[in-house]
Amino acid sequence: MRKRCLIFFGDLMNYKSKYISSAFLLLVSTVIVKVIGAVYKIPLTAFIGAVGRGYFASAYNVYMPIHAVIMGAFPVALSKLTSKYSALGETQSLAAVKKGASSLFAKVGIIGTLAMVVLAEPYSRVIASSPKSIYTMLVLAPSVFFSALAASYRGFYEGFMNMKPTAISQTLEALFKMVFGLIFARVTMVYLTDAYELTGMVLGTAAKNEKEALSLIYPVTSAAAMLGVTFGTVVSYFYVFIYHRINRGGLPRAGRAESSRMSRVLLRLSFPIMLSAAVQSVFQFLDTATVQYALGTVDVAVLKSVYAECIALSNTHDADLVTYVYGLFSTASDFKNLVPGVTMALGICAVPAVSGAFEMRNREHLSSLVNEIYKYTALLSVLGGVLLALMSREILDFFYKNSSPDIPLGCDLIVRYFGLTVPFYCLAGSAVFCAQAIGKAEKSITPYVVAGIIRSVLNIILVRQEKYLLFGAVISGAVGYFLIALWNILIVKKYTKISFSLKDVIIKPTLIGLISYFSLIKVYIFIEFGSNNAVNLLIESLICAFAFCMLCFLFKSLKFKEIFCIINSKKNPRNTCN
Repeated sequence: MRKRCLIFFGDLMNYKSKYISSAFLLLVSTVIVKVIGAVYKIPLTAFIGAVGRGYFASAYNVYMPIHAVIMGAFPVALSKLTSKYSALGETQSLAAVKKGASSLFAKVGIIGTLAMVVLAEPYSRVIASSPKSIYTMLVLAPSVFFSALAASYRGFYEGFMNMKPTAISQTLEALFKMVFGLIFARVTMVYLTDAYELTGMVLGTAAKNEKEALSLIYPVTSAAAMLGVTFGTVVSYFYVFIYHRINRGGLPRAGRAESSRMSRVLLRLSFPIMLSAAVQSVFQFLDTATVQYALGTVDVAVLKSVYAECIALSNTHDADLVTYVYGLFSTASDFKNLVPGVTMALGICAVPAVSGAFEMRNREHLSSLVNEIYKYTALLSVLGGVLLALMSREILDFFYKNSSPDIPLGCDLIVRYFGLTVPFYCLAGSAVFCAQAIGKAEKSITPYVVAGIIRSVLNIILVRQEKYLLFGAVISGAVGYFLIALWNILIVKKYTKISFSLKDVIIKPTLIGLISYFSLIKVYIFIEFGSNNAVNLLIESLICAFAFCMLCFLFKSLKFKEIFCIINSKKNPRNTCN
C-alpha cells in the first residue's frame, strides 16, 4: 500500500513538473509570437493607417468566432482523448484518433471557410458600416481551413504534453505573416500610390485629391496585408504535417472503420466544448459588433470633435470616420490582448494536466495544481497590466510615433485603462480551460450568455454617449470577464470539491500590483530619463519587473524552489517538484 501511494504521489508530481515545463515552453513561444505581432503592426499601420486597421479588425470580427469554435473545441477534445489512450498505452487507438481527427478537422475547416465567405458581405454592410472591409474578409477566409488542419496535429501532441509542435508552428505562422504581410502591403501601396500620382486614378476610379485616393487605396492594401496572414497559416500547417511524418514513431496504421468511430467519439466529446465555444464566440461577436454599431450611431460631428487632433494628423476622410475610430480601438486592443495571449499558454497546458490529475481522484493534489494555475495566471496578468498602465504612452510612442503619430494620441488612455482590466480577461481564460479539463465545458455556457448580454447592452448604452465612446467598451469588457472568471472558478470548485485559495490567487496579486503601480509612479518622477525612447522603455520595464518580482518573493507568492523546478524540468524531464 505504501509503495502504491508513493507511485501515485510521484505521478502527480510528474504531472505538475511536466505542466510547468510545457507551460514554460509555450509561454516563451507565445511571447515571441506577440513580439513578432507587435513589430509587424508598426510598419503595417504606417502602410494602411488606422482606417486600414479598421478593415483588418472587421475581418477578424467575423473570423474569430468561427476560428474560436474550431480551435477552442476540437483541439481540446483531441488533447483529452490522446491523453487518455496514451495513459492506457493503447497505440492502436491513438493511431485511430489521429486519423479520425485529420478527417474531422478537414471537414470543419471547409465548413468554417464557407461560413466566413457567406457572412462577409452582410456583416461588412449592415453591422460594420464598412462595405469595403469585405476584401479583407474574403482573403482571410482560407486561413480557417489551414488552421483547422494544423490544429489536428497540435491537439494530438498537446495530449502528450508535447508543446513543441504548437510552439514552433505558431511562431512560424507569426513570422511568415509578418514578412509576407508587410511585403504584400508595401508593394500594393507603392503600386497604387504611383498609379494615382501618374493618372489621378486608383484601380480605374478617379480620385479628386489625396484624401479620396487613400480612401480607395486602404481597403486594397489591407486585403494584401491579410494575404500574408493566410500564407502564414499554410506554412504552419506544413510544419506540423512534416513534424508528424518524422516523429510518428511506432504508431500503427488505423483502419477506416476504427478511425471513423474515433471521429464520432471526438465529435461527441467536442460537442459540449464546441457549444460553449460557440456561445462564447457569438457573444464575442456581439461585443465587437455592438461597439461598431454604437459608433455608427454617433453623430459624425461628435467624432470629429473628440478625435479632431487625431483626424487632422491622419488626414482621414469623413466617410471613413467610424472605421477610423474603430481602428483606434482595435489598435489599443492589440496591447490589451498581449497579456491574455501570453497567459493562455497556462490554460492550454492545464487541460491535459488537470484532466489527468482529475482522473486520479486525489482532491488535495488537484487543488494544488489548479490553484497554481490560477496563481501564475493572476501574477503574470497583473504584471502585464501594471506595465501597460504605467507606460501606455511610452509604449505607443515607441511603436507608432514616427509612422502614425495620431495613434499614440488617440489610444493612450484606452491602453492605460485596459491595463487595469487585463487580469479579468486572463483569469477568465484559465478558469474556463480548467472547467473544460474536468469535463464541465457545458457549465461555462451560462456565464458566457449572461456576461455577453451584459457587455452588449453596456456597449450600446455607453459607447453612444459622448463622455464615454470607446471607454464604454473598456468598462463593459471588464464587467463581463470578471463575471466569467468568478463563475467558472465556482464551477471548478463545485465539481471537484477543491479548496480555492483566495489569498494566493486574488489578494496577494492585487496587493502586489497596487503597490508596484503607485510606488513606481513616484519612483519614475525622480529618475532622469534620456531622449532615447527605446532605452527609456527598457529601463522602466526592467525596474517594474524587478520591483514586481521582489514583491512576489516578499509576499511569498513566488518561491526560489519553483524557479529551480522550471530550470531543472527543462534539463531533466523526469524531474519532479515536491
